[in-house]
Amino acid sequence: MQSQFLRVKQVADTFGMSVATVWRKAKTDPQFPKPVKVTEGITGWPSDEVRAYMDTLISSQRRAA
Repeated sequence: MQSQFLRVKQVADTFGMSVATVWRKAKTDPQFPKPVKVTEGITGWPSDEVRAYMDTLISSQRRAA
């Protein structure tokens, strides 16, 4: 699947968190996907990296259960 860029609101909605939390996690959590400056006014997250992070979260939660 070809990667697309997700805007911050889409990432927030994907994880059920606020936009501020997305920015905070991108800055402080080394595993959280990092944003990419697409153009001067647009920042996005590669959708394949967001998906991989989500898969990692799911796997770790299921192993812990």
